[in-house]
Amino acid sequence: MAEETGQSKTEAPSLRRREEARKQGEVAVSQELASGLLFFVAALALLVGGKTLGAGMLEGVRKGLSIRPPHDLGVQEAEVLFGWFWSVGAHLLGPLLVLLFLVAFGVMVLQVGIHFIPDLLSFRPQRLSPAEGAMRMFSLAGCWRGLSAVLKVGVICWVAWVVYSGRSREMSALGQYELSTAVEITWDVTVRLALTAGSVMVVLGGADYAYKWFQLEQKLRMSKQDLIEEHKQEEGDPQVKARIRKLGRELSQNRMMHSVPSATVVITNPTHLAIALRYDKEKDSAPCVVAKGAGHVARRIVEMARSHAVPVLEKKAVARALFKAVKVGQTIPMALFQAVAEVLAFVYRLRN
Repeated sequence: MAEETGQSKTEAPSLRRREEARKQGEVAVSQELASGLLFFVAALALLVGGKTLGAGMLEGVRKGLSIRPPHDLGVQEAEVLFGWFWSVGAHLLGPLLVLLFLVAFGVMVLQVGIHFIPDLLSFRPQRLSPAEGAMRMFSLAGCWRGLSAVLKVGVICWVAWVVYSGRSREMSALGQYELSTAVEITWDVTVRLALTAGSVMVVLGGADYAYKWFQLEQKLRMSKQDLIEEHKQEEGDPQVKARIRKLGRELSQNRMMHSVPSATVVITNPTHLAIALRYDKEKDSAPCVVAKGAGHVARRIVEMARSHAVPVLEKKAVARALFKAVKVGQTIPMALFQAVAEVLAFVYRLRN
């Protein structure tokens, strides 16, 4: 029981988990929200600029028909007339189409951001399989999509009926008005119906997006063991890292030991510390520490030095100062010049 609890996915997904799901195309996106906003914006644009758009289209038709009398239309005249209508339509409807494109693009960017997934564009034969399509259609998710679509249509129709009932008297009396007044009333009712339906679609789309976001969050949740394994993958296994550090230290010590035979002198503490110094008047500007160590490493340095006839001197204070102040490969500081010079002078006297 405790093991099941430990493996239950109760932790929020990590950033790496989200990125991996995003690369696979698993993101919270609602097509219902996008289509609802498009429908709402289009209805709102028609409500605001519908009269201007209608007047412009009528004026364009009048001017187009005045180019040639209808009875003289031929192939060339029809091409000219079609080109005229096309230019008028593009001029009037172009801004609306650009606005709808920007709205659709903005809604998708707000939901998932800008992210290209080339793998999703690759050809997959299973997508063409009728059995695969039937499984998706009759799955639980497919049934839920179908049911939600029916409910959405039902809600929109009910709201549209409520809005229409408020204007039913005007619509039933259209025959008593002039043509321009009847067209204006019909246009106003139609646009307001579309605006109301668009509002309902936006609300339903928002609910659909919230549900899909919640569903994705539940799918991406991780167990504590998953987090531990992910941390190991990112940071590396502690045992492996310790082994790598150990190997690095051993390699560094081996390289350091190979430098001991070239040392001029080894200064000890006498058994706890050992520092190997090299000084060549022609190559070195100052004495340099080629190896140092404590405990077992110090004993190895001393053994290596004695086996290669390198002088070993016991200078406790100098050894402690060098061990603390100088790293391997560095020259000694100015403060230790006098003490080291005395040691080197003693070594040179021994050699002579």
